Amino acid sequence: MKRYQFKLQKLLDIRETREKEVKNELAALLNIQNAERMKQEEYRRKIAVEREKFTFKLKSGKFTYSESAMFERYVDFANKVIDAAQDRIDSMEGEISRVRLKLVEASREKKVVERLKERQWEEYQYEVNREIAKENDDANQKLYVRKMLQSMQ
Repeated sequence: MKRYQFKLQKLLDIRETREKEVKNELAALLNIQNAERMKQEEYRRKIAVEREKFTFKLKSGKFTYSESAMFERYVDFANKVIDAAQDRIDSMEGEISRVRLKLVEASREKKVVERLKERQWEEYQYEVNREIAKENDDANQKLYVRKMLQSMQ
């Protein structure tokens, strides 16, 4: 019996490649979004550190009004950076949702071909087993006939 070969293997390969491309696209978008989140966290951490330094100087009485103004300007700047990063994160949500839907569709299309391949493989296995059983039956029948002929002699 000839070897099993899935006739739609190229289609399956194309669909797997398409799914990988969409996964990579989604990963790139999520990496950008995560970078923005990390930027936000970094600025929040820096604000906390600067606030701690400023509070220490305030309590010890070693602060100047220019330091106070610099601290306020820094906090305003950092908050603007945080807000801008949040705006970029929010603006990416639509694109991320669209790419996720593309990924779901690409996965669905690939699974259709995979299920077809599995069914054809099972049919092939069934035919192979049927062929083996037939060969075994033929071999057993020949042995039986040979034994019968030998017992008659």
